[in-house]
Parts: sequence; C-alpha cells; structure tokens
Amino acid sequence: MAADKNATKKEQIIKTAMQLFAVKGSSSTSMQEIAELCGISKGSLYLVFKSKEELERSIYINCFRMIHDPLMQEELEGTRTPREKLRNQVEILLHHLYELREFLQRQVQELAGKGMADAPEWLRKINGPLLNWSRSKLETLYGKEILPYTGELFLIGHGMINSYIWALFNHDSIVAIPRLADHFVDLLDIVAAGLLAGRPGPLISPSALESWMEHHEGTSHRNPFQIIKQMKAALSSAEGLDPQSAEDALESIEILESEVLLPYPRKAIFQGMLANLQGYSVLRQEVEDLKKLGSLHMHNACSSQ
Repeated sequence: MAADKNATKKEQIIKTAMQLFAVKGSSSTSMQEIAELCGISKGSLYLVFKSKEELERSIYINCFRMIHDPLMQEELEGTRTPREKLRNQVEILLHHLYELREFLQRQVQELAGKGMADAPEWLRKINGPLLNWSRSKLETLYGKEILPYTGELFLIGHGMINSYIWALFNHDSIVAIPRLADHFVDLLDIVAAGLLAGRPGPLISPSALESWMEHHEGTSHRNPFQIIKQMKAALSSAEGLDPQSAEDALESIEILESEVLLPYPRKAIFQGMLANLQGYSVLRQEVEDLKKLGSLHMHNACSSQ
C-alpha cells in the first residue's frame, strides 16, 4: 500500500510539474511552486525528487515511455504486416506528441535558447539507437537491397515526421492524424521503390553511416542492436527448435530491442529478457555479449535510475 501511495504521489508531482512547465517553462518554475500546487511542503517534494534536475529527468522518462510502450505493443502485434505496423506506429507517435504539444513546445523553446549542449544526455544520443532501429525496420520492409540507402531514408522520414508535427502544432486539425500516417508509408514506399529501381549512389555512404551511428552511440564498439540482429539471425537458422520455443525467444528478443531504444532502459526488464534467453544454446554467445556489453549507454542509463 505504501508503495502504491508513493507511486501515486510521484505521478501527481510529475503531472503538476508538466502543467507548470508548459505554461512557464522549466527554468522559470521553482520547486516551491510545484510543491504548493501539489498541496505538499517543499521538504516533502525533495523526499520524492532530490533535485529539480531529477524531477525533469523523470518527466522526460515519463513522456518517452508514454509513447514507447504502445509503440512496442504494436511492434509485437502478430496479425499485422510490417508495413501496417509502421503505419500504426506513426499514428501512435503523432497522437501522443499532439497530446503533449503544449509541454513539448515550451521545452523546445527553452532548448532553442540554451543550445543542444545543455540538452539531456539521452536526447543528444538518441539518433544512434533510432538509426539502428530504422535500418532494421527498412530491411524488414524492403529487403537487404535497401540498406545502402538507410541514411537518406532516415533523413527523409525524420523530415516528414518533423513536418507533420509542425503542421499539427501550428495548424490545428489541418490534416487528420490517420491520414498523415497513411501519407508517411505511401511516400516511403515511393521513395524506396525509386531508389531500388534507379540504384543511384547513396547520399550517405555505408561507412559514413556507421561512423555517424558510432558517434551518436558514444562508443566505437559493437552496440546492442548489432548483437540483437545476430540473435534474430541465429534463431531463424536454428535447427531442431520447436515453433513455440522459437516464438517465445523472438518475443523476448524484440522486447530487448525495444528496451534499448529507451533513454533510460528498465534494468529489470532487460535482465529478465536475457534470463528468458539463457536456456537457448544457439543464443549463448550473444546473451553473454549483451550481459558484458549492454552498451555504455545501457549501463549508465540503468545505473542512473
């Protein structure tokens, strides 16, 4: 009961702080104001969050997981095609960003004034995981032939999503969100088909893309996405594995992949999925590699919670 009460109190503080940040901005909002609006003392607030920076980080984590969890639920949906999943994920993303628009707009304004050097660490490093996820998604949609064009398709997709967000935030209901999601996958199909048909030289070379991802990951070593990709390949080629066991293993691998995308991955879930995969001899080396590596991002993120 005490744990539930503390969780409810923490959630109330986060929601209240988000409301104030949306109106005044985080830099102009004091912990005293947050405490007063929550109906608690400043001392009680500091018992829950040791600093304003910790509160801000918790707000970002809360927002990220609010979007991430339904995206992951869609990724694990077994009845839809990869294209249908991507289309639905774009709709989910835009819906949640629209719900958070007042808060996000204020944060963007503050960040623009400070510069990216003062942005949260996870925000500065997020392009690496997103690039890895995009490459995996593109391969699933269009095959290995599309991989040399990962860089330009990532930039095009990133630009489209930013444009949709701008339209939603600044021109209320100019286009319905489901139509935007349809538009995204339609255009992606058209661009991918054109690249595969014409085979132009990639705008961003594979070596440049690898360097870019390593830079954003903050490490020159293998990252978890590479190991997870090897897991999927090893599982698909494994002999003598019954279908149900293979399906269970793939679900654990996909949850691992999703968790690595989080700015602050949940250590219990990450370790739990590795434990689920421990008994698969075909995955033994990859499981050990993930245990040791986890990536610098995963280690720091998990230990900082």
